[in-house]
Amino acid sequence: MIRDLLMNCREGNKKEIKKFIASAESLDKGNCLNASFNAVANAYRAKTVISPLKKIQYLATFNKEIMSAVESADAENRYEAVFLRYLIESNIPKGLGFSQNILHDRKELEEQAVTLEQKPFSSEYKQFITNVLQKLG
Repeated sequence: MIRDLLMNCREGNKKEIKKFIASAESLDKGNCLNASFNAVANAYRAKTVISPLKKIQYLATFNKEIMSAVESADAENRYEAVFLRYLIESNIPKGLGFSQNILHDRKELEEQAVTLEQKPFSSEYKQFITNVLQKLG
């Protein structure tokens, strides 16, 4: 469900972004994957506000939360946590300083690409990941 909502956010539709944020907020933050989705929700909040200061605050929160989530990710969830960080960081203007992991993450995702087929993701989500990596590559 949360993955489907995430895929809908890529079009920039604020209604879909708000659905994703609400769903991410309801997740139990006790595991690294849910924490990753919550971090992504903060990044998307930055898209919904007008104030540049608020945008920076949301991105800073995203940065802090996603770093913690990736660091605590177990082997089973690491690929997706790194992908979520890559997805957002690759869309943040480089000058803001919140995109320092792009090259490392891309390399890790490419090295682990063979494991994507083994993940319990829907075929649509696997295609979404593949498309993001091809588009941003």
